[in-house]
Amino acid sequence: MFFELFRGDVLWMKPSQASDLEERFENALRNAAVAWRQAVDRRLRRLGMSRVSWMTIAAATQARSPLSQSMLADTLAISPASLVQTIDRLVKDGLVKRESSASDRRRKCIVVTDAGAHLCSAINDEVAVLRRQLLAGIELVRLVQLTELLEKLHGPLRRSSGRGLPART
Repeated sequence: MFFELFRGDVLWMKPSQASDLEERFENALRNAAVAWRQAVDRRLRRLGMSRVSWMTIAAATQARSPLSQSMLADTLAISPASLVQTIDRLVKDGLVKRESSASDRRRKCIVVTDAGAHLCSAINDEVAVLRRQLLAGIELVRLVQLTELLEKLHGPLRRSSGRGLPART
């Protein structure tokens, strides 16, 4: 059995088993995230949206103020050069527009148009339906626990800001 025994209210396991569990957790988290994103992609293909397109519109819509192309690329974790074609296509489709920044006229900010906002609303509706379908079989108490665990994990990762792992406490 994976777990050795209980000591009081604490589950105890050998160090090698703890390492195996941590690796299982990492694999499960990565696999679930990839599968979730693929399910969203399949759902949004009906709207004619590629992953980068819907993510670009969603990120630009959620931003508090218009993002520059490079800031948008950073938000999406893709190279600015690869985002240019996507933005060109979204501009051509009338979903976003480029506007000069008020502080630096050389910098172009991406602004979602009314048509893009309408599409973003449709995207959100589609994703909400899918989310309800995917989570339907999960007990509410377990969903709350998992959500709290992931939020707790996200804190140190966010604080590390990509500069290595946070110090162990």
